[in-house]
Amino acid sequence: MTTFYDKELEQELNAIPAATRESYMLADKIASRIEYVMKEKNVSKKQLAEKTHKRPSEITKWLAGGHNFTCKTIGLIQQALGAPLIEVAH
Repeated sequence: MTTFYDKELEQELNAIPAATRESYMLADKIASRIEYVMKEKNVSKKQLAEKTHKRPSEITKWLAGGHNFTCKTIGLIQQALGAPLIEVAH
């Protein structure tokens, strides 16, 4: 468990609803997975941008974390990289 030394920061973090925290953590995990697959397949941001018909700045936003990925966007990225990003439990 993390110990917070700044009580104001601790109060602000505790005020964030659990569902919001969870969605940000999930978005960060997806961004990390995209970055991992890009490195594994030696795909640059520019190449991913070309494959997805997006601007490189959009790829940078995706990889920064906190992006609210839609299923459509995840599907587009998976197709462009030729690798799964997430798994859905059966």
